[in-house]
Amino acid sequence: MATRRCPGGICDGFIELVNSPESWSAAHPGWQHDAAWDDLASAAKSGCRPCQVFLRAASCFAPHPFYVSFLCQPANVWEENGQSLFTGAFHLSIVSPNIIKLFKPDDGNPCDWPLPPLPQNKTDLSLDGKVAIATSWLAECRKHHSDCNSYPKGFDEDTTDLPKRVLDVSPPDGHGELRLYETSVGATGRYIALSHRWGQAQPLTTTKKTIGDWKQTIPVKDVPLAFRDAITVTRRLGIRYLWIDSLCIIQDDHQDWAEQAPEMCSIYSNALITISATRCHEGCTDTLFPDFQRSVTVPGDPSITVAVRAEGPHVSSSTHYPLLQRAWVFQERLLSRRILHFGYDELNWECMEKAWCECDPGTVYAVLPHLKSTRSRNPASTLAPNSPTSAHHDIWRRMIYWYTQQQLTFPTDRGPAILGLAKEHMTLTRPKSSLYLSGLWSDSLIGDLAWEVTAVVVAASAKQNSSAEPRLPGPTWSWTTAADAICMWPLHWVDSETIEVLDIIPPPAFATPSTITSATMDLKSARGCITLRGKALKGTSINTPSGMPATVARDRKRFYNAWFEASFGVASGTFNFASDYPPPCAGGGNLVAPDGEAVLWLHLGANPVEGSNPSNRPLEEIGLVLRCVDGKSGLYERVGLAGSRERLWDGGGEDIVVSVV
Repeated sequence: MATRRCPGGICDGFIELVNSPESWSAAHPGWQHDAAWDDLASAAKSGCRPCQVFLRAASCFAPHPFYVSFLCQPANVWEENGQSLFTGAFHLSIVSPNIIKLFKPDDGNPCDWPLPPLPQNKTDLSLDGKVAIATSWLAECRKHHSDCNSYPKGFDEDTTDLPKRVLDVSPPDGHGELRLYETSVGATGRYIALSHRWGQAQPLTTTKKTIGDWKQTIPVKDVPLAFRDAITVTRRLGIRYLWIDSLCIIQDDHQDWAEQAPEMCSIYSNALITISATRCHEGCTDTLFPDFQRSVTVPGDPSITVAVRAEGPHVSSSTHYPLLQRAWVFQERLLSRRILHFGYDELNWECMEKAWCECDPGTVYAVLPHLKSTRSRNPASTLAPNSPTSAHHDIWRRMIYWYTQQQLTFPTDRGPAILGLAKEHMTLTRPKSSLYLSGLWSDSLIGDLAWEVTAVVVAASAKQNSSAEPRLPGPTWSWTTAADAICMWPLHWVDSETIEVLDIIPPPAFATPSTITSATMDLKSARGCITLRGKALKGTSINTPSGMPATVARDRKRFYNAWFEASFGVASGTFNFASDYPPPCAGGGNLVAPDGEAVLWLHLGANPVEGSNPSNRPLEEIGLVLRCVDGKSGLYERVGLAGSRERLWDGGGEDIVVSVV
């Protein structure tokens, strides 16, 4: 190999390493270098052949980054004695938006760089190869995984109910035309579900106008690429029916949507497999089978040819997969028995017991802990209905913690997008008498009220140039009306001796803006109302406390703590107030309550471990912060959760009965 120095000094370390691979040692673990894209292009233009290879390899896959990172590490093998043996080859990666790896070509073209050969288990990137792998994984799961094959008594995968509508992708008459099939009540069979991102462009949809035509035939030319690929995979797996939300739910029929959203539990949990278009950044217009392998040749004496492949991380890392950051998909992922992820360059399998990938079939990578623990339907599971009640409550709380960190295109979907999981949770773990109350449960209601906002607008509208609403439709005591990520306090903080539930008016299953904002609407029945008896501190809202610096009004935590201290007349630093509202805007919007309005701090419970961490001044007691919205009826709204750093309830507070809407 030539020893010419790189004009930009970019690849000198790489040249030195590959010219003398024997120099590698534990003290010389490889080569790493960062370079601006323009510097790399300049070095390539000046004649540096390694940089020409790097540039052409990195240019194979858009978009072009501002800078690139190079990483060259020894390709080792592990011997039986546990020692690592250097093979004389180096893994060379270019990290840009993708992870681009270079290999020796398998077509006989010359390459004197010490690169490893293409991984044989991922050489076949074709449809046939993918279907063969998926078929083997499915067979293994169906044969050995008891959790994945657990069904209600008297049912199996062939006798589960079909959804109300499915796509018939393999009609028995053999003509192969695609159509929408409206099933009869009690119809059973096997089907596959698709999990996908809609993207900026609307996918093909079923509407009141098109449903009649779609029942006859759906023109293949109108079907988006991701849908076509899913149809092909479904057919190749020998399954007749496929469920896709945009085609199997009438999109302009609110009643149909309201009926089908709660059925997501059975739709995804009863599907034989869920196909996940995990990599598809462009939504349904993208393909499940991208070509992520290229060949790059730089002429010269001798010429250099390398095989180039873009690789992505496993699906256990949602950071690189926008689909896995969506709230609806979070639910779909938890409900599905088996998921076949179509990633950047390989398939990933995820079921209730195992997770596999193509890059190393013998390796099982970890399933996210919250994912595994919430998906078991096997009565023999440690988290089955006969487990301790606290374990089931903890499952729901962990699900909500992760769910509220996901994104929604429409913030008002925050409640509906969790209904499927709620239905499953009710069936498997909750007492039959328990009511589902907009993200909370009647059998653990006091504890469930102890939630607080922890981050801002992570679940807000994903559309550009839009902002989170201060409060979403629904009962203010429910986290589904807060546009941000939330967490729940431990159940053992709740003190059932100082607060009790007197009455519950359940909220409607679906709350839309038109049903709760009318001034003539009865707030109790429109939102849902809970009546509580307990002890409270009373105060009067003061938004402009004397001496508050102007900068405090622009700092969420300091602003709301200052408001609480002024409104309740407590000493500075004794309370920490987590408001349900976004930070106040420059014009004074998003205030907790107007000046002069009655406010309450309703006690929920105390830290059961007294003096657990005095050095950090732990919160000793927590309570709901409420504001009066109807003095005559005694109705209040929740505006946040506040914690006290001192114990106040040894005879403190006033006995009160309050209705919260």
